[in-house]
Amino acid sequence: MTPHAQQEATTRVERTCRLDLDSRTLRGRIAEQVASIVPWDAFCFGTLDPWTLLLTDDVSAGVPTDSYETVADNEYFEPDVGKFAELARSAVPISVLSLATGGDPATSHRFRTVLPTVPAQDELRAAFVTAGRCWGAISLFRSESTFTASEAGFLADLSEPIAKALRRAALRPQAGVGVRTAQVGPGVLLLDRTGRLVGSNSAGQHWLDELSPSRSAMHHVVSAARSGREARTRLRSRAGQWLSLWGSPLNGSFEGSLEGLDGPGVSLVIEPAPTSDIVQMLVAAHGLSLREEDVVQRVIAGAPSTEIARDLGLSRYTVQDHLKAVFDKVGVRTRGQLVSRILGQD
Repeated sequence: MTPHAQQEATTRVERTCRLDLDSRTLRGRIAEQVASIVPWDAFCFGTLDPWTLLLTDDVSAGVPTDSYETVADNEYFEPDVGKFAELARSAVPISVLSLATGGDPATSHRFRTVLPTVPAQDELRAAFVTAGRCWGAISLFRSESTFTASEAGFLADLSEPIAKALRRAALRPQAGVGVRTAQVGPGVLLLDRTGRLVGSNSAGQHWLDELSPSRSAMHHVVSAARSGREARTRLRSRAGQWLSLWGSPLNGSFEGSLEGLDGPGVSLVIEPAPTSDIVQMLVAAHGLSLREEDVVQRVIAGAPSTEIARDLGLSRYTVQDHLKAVFDKVGVRTRGQLVSRILGQD
């Protein structure tokens, strides 16, 4: 990899990141362009909920869909190197499995259980972080060779521009679909301890059909709930609607009380995301600072500048300065336009 070739590849990726693309198209193009400098035999490029760091969607090639449960279980149950949540909080959000294990990848649970399903001999993971929030992550796999530190460095340098592009893309539904509001209540799914679906209400089946084809996000929520961590994520449905997924462990044994459910399982609730969740995601996607987010949340609630200033311990003039900055970032001129843009009503 010559410096000139690396710079050309970096420029191509950064140019793609500036395009107005939906998230899945964006991720597919970036993966193809990265391959010119960091060749891969298979990849999986997912978006993450910036607050819970759970997977919300994935674009992949060469990775069998029946491996997703194995991947999710490794992520939340087994001690291992290069976990995505750890990379998202790391100063260098990159991990090469062969290097992280000191040249002995067989010590990694992921090497023994996940990589054979590809099959692969090495994995390079990168988290894409900007302003302290992770908007996505990629796994690259090689079947006959290992990744190098310089290849990892190439992706590390692209972490922020790719994260910003993923953040902007979160504002857009997938190309070719339009947002629609389904008049359907919360869906409830029951899954056994292996993640197998054993029961649901009619709404649950409706929302399950609205998830992405791989249903990878569901596997991650279920595994996270089984591990006892917060299991909540927000994602776009096939039709572009924002949904919330909530996973909760079921206590005790249900053997004999529900056909097919043997041992502690998980309940999964899927429903249209509440407005507060959508606002939180879209405000962050516009790249606002934490203080600007505080101001916007109160503007949406209808608070005047004097009340916002009092709540946040700021002067009224400082609040107006924050609002001007917000207007510039969101591309609006008035409070009414701001509220409409954030709530997706314009």
